[in-house]
Amino acid sequence: MNNLLGDFRFALRTLARAPGFAAVAIVTLALAIGVNSAVFSLVDSVVLRPVVPLRPAEVVNVFTARAGASKDYRQFSHGEFLALRENNDLFADVAAVQFALAGIGRDESMRRSFAFFVSDNFFHLVGTAPAAGRFFSAAECRPNSNVPVVVASWSFWQHEGGRPDFVGSTLRVNGRPYTVIGVTAEGFSGLHALIAPELWLPLGVFTQFAAPFGGNTNVTDLNSPKNYTLNLTARLQPGLTLEAAQGRLPVLARRLTTLQPPDATGARELQIEHPSRFSLSTTPSHDGSPTVLAVTLLGMAGCVLLIACLNLANMLLARGTARAREMAVRLAIGATRWQVVRQLLVEGLVLALAGGALGLLFAVWTNSLLLGSLRTLFSSMNFSLVMNPRPDAMVLGATLLFCLLATLLFSLGPALRTSRADLVQDLKAQAGDPAVRGRWNRFFAPRHLLVMAQMTLSLVLLFAAGLFLRGALKAGALDLGFEPTGGLIAEMDFSLGDTSEADAKRTMLAALDRVRAVPGVQNTALATQVPYGNITNSSRIVPATAAPSAKAVDKNAPDNGADAYLTAVTPGYFDTVGVRLRRGRDFTFTEAADKASRRVAIIDEDLAKKLFPGGDALGQRIRYTEPPADGSPAEMEIVGLCAPLRHDVLDQGSLGHLFVPLAQSYNANVFLHARLATKDPAMVAVSLGSVRAALRGLDPDLPVLRLVPFTALIEKNIGLWVVRVGATLFGVFGGIALLLASIGLYGVKAYAVGRRTREIGIRMALGADRRDIFSLIMRQGAGQIAVALGAGVGLSLLAGQVLASMLYKVSPRDPVALGIAASVLALATLLACYLPARRAVKVAPNAALRAE
Repeated sequence: MNNLLGDFRFALRTLARAPGFAAVAIVTLALAIGVNSAVFSLVDSVVLRPVVPLRPAEVVNVFTARAGASKDYRQFSHGEFLALRENNDLFADVAAVQFALAGIGRDESMRRSFAFFVSDNFFHLVGTAPAAGRFFSAAECRPNSNVPVVVASWSFWQHEGGRPDFVGSTLRVNGRPYTVIGVTAEGFSGLHALIAPELWLPLGVFTQFAAPFGGNTNVTDLNSPKNYTLNLTARLQPGLTLEAAQGRLPVLARRLTTLQPPDATGARELQIEHPSRFSLSTTPSHDGSPTVLAVTLLGMAGCVLLIACLNLANMLLARGTARAREMAVRLAIGATRWQVVRQLLVEGLVLALAGGALGLLFAVWTNSLLLGSLRTLFSSMNFSLVMNPRPDAMVLGATLLFCLLATLLFSLGPALRTSRADLVQDLKAQAGDPAVRGRWNRFFAPRHLLVMAQMTLSLVLLFAAGLFLRGALKAGALDLGFEPTGGLIAEMDFSLGDTSEADAKRTMLAALDRVRAVPGVQNTALATQVPYGNITNSSRIVPATAAPSAKAVDKNAPDNGADAYLTAVTPGYFDTVGVRLRRGRDFTFTEAADKASRRVAIIDEDLAKKLFPGGDALGQRIRYTEPPADGSPAEMEIVGLCAPLRHDVLDQGSLGHLFVPLAQSYNANVFLHARLATKDPAMVAVSLGSVRAALRGLDPDLPVLRLVPFTALIEKNIGLWVVRVGATLFGVFGGIALLLASIGLYGVKAYAVGRRTREIGIRMALGADRRDIFSLIMRQGAGQIAVALGAGVGLSLLAGQVLASMLYKVSPRDPVALGIAASVLALATLLACYLPARRAVKVAPNAALRAE
């Protein structure tokens, strides 16, 4: 131990005598270790850290689908929930969850947020305790009990000042007073790794809230057997694996089938899977993409660390050559080879620890920037962001591991090489004597091999950055199928004021007339969802004459239905949004206002091809696979075909679009579209005030949540944000790698020129001109660049295949990205060679011959 402490003291003194070298080494390591710590803290927060507090491996989500039908999922009724909860053979406990929009506050201060409705056992099932107060009782969660109590999230409590009397206070939710009875634990999100609701409400008050995302509000009574509105989460019996539990599901499924209403069709089947960390979907989902992204980010960050370590290894090799006589003296007076290696490793560890400490600060800063961006993004989505990539014990341990790994990577090789001293040669040699002779020996010297490895890895990172940048550019230049420029959107939610459906529809239609009368407004329309709006509502559609699915007997049989984004609209929607109506007609005012009018629909051409391949969809009849819960007819006639349009930046065309009249799929949350006569952004901004005044003139208490240009709403799209952040992250990795590789190459070339000062002087004394000397230095550098680019192209193409699943509209072998990456790297490295070569031609022969 004393020897090790002595090595540390000696290492500090040695590095203090070389402040320039120490500063460069520490900054290089800080960048590399900081990038790795930042990425690991993100991955730890989002992917590795358990979401369920208590024995997460036992918790599963439960799904139900029509037996044999593909993707025909629905939620559970309250009766089905009770039936599953009573089963003790498979599940130790079953809890119900649902979410809806709620208005928090009152009057001008009211804001909309997501609220989660849960059964009384939900918090106990996942294994969390309240930070203050208590959770719900069974009586409060009984259907239609309407006990006005609420549990607040930790973040909401802090937003309210964290006052000690918060529990027991009154909070207005949807205009009604609710008593706060508890606060969830800090960071608790339920089952999601990123977001959490601000409020938790008992199932007993569910009827007081609008059904979420287009659900029919006419059936909110949980006691109704047709009210399929609950998502179920269960805890398996202790010791029961997921595979073993799946074998027992058919028995439970048959029991659920017997509970269906008499007019229900088809048997049900059950499915279970561990909760998705990133989805609130009511259908099974998989977290493969985020996991792949996390592994890729860690891999890219690891490449940056490796490049930095190769850079430092080069510096230590050069420093070891300069210290050859010192090491020879130490060996000559009795030091063992192990003592020399240990001393050099300790010096490397000191550098790594200093770089790691600085890198940790860099990681905290960069993650704070990313977290701020995320909070801004999610602020418009009414969620609390629970992801918190702050340094904890896991991140600190990982940073220490990165330091130790870096020490081994950049110190061990140079230390072993330095410890193999030739005492006679090194004690006699001058500091300037060349270590190697011969063109090929010099070309493939260890220092040059390390630089070529840096350039190879840098090309891989630059190519990856280019692929993501190309994807971001393509995402920004997509043909949307609609025209956002020159459009305004006003989002209104009539459920926040507890407005009846009839009154809400009258006010909605009156708002259309008011806004249409504003000078400069050409068209107006209402819609229940908006493209690029981050929230989707979809339904499964089949031709009305379709036979039952053959998948019950043949899993490979073609599916006769298709999923579609479901949007209820008013007449004029297509002209207002800029979607081309190709054939047929628009809806009439009667169809949009009267629920009893005949059932009609407009679909896009993509959905038409899926439902009626090779046939004409216009005039055909289609139906929902799950009939509306309010008993409305499931069939409708196609009266129009519109051009395809995108619903999201990541939408790959898997879903078509189904449009129905507003009255036939009413939702209290609607978007009022206005098409202006101008596309000038300045004039659009001016029109915002006029439209706002028109809406306030209709009703000062109109529940307008936001009024923005359509283009501004698109900029808030999560998919677009993900694509852009991916391009930024990989661009940062590539930029750091290029910087480190260029600095490394410059350092090696500068060191090589310094070592060859006498040789250059002799060449010039024998008649070589400055052009010959310049060509000598540049030719070797160009050859090394060519070797590195050749190896880098092969590795880049392999990396492209690994990244293929995350690329957006870009080939993993994209020649443009590869060409630009190779050109940038070649130019940067040639510049790094040019500067030492330029210095070499300025060497005076007489001074060079007297050197060293």
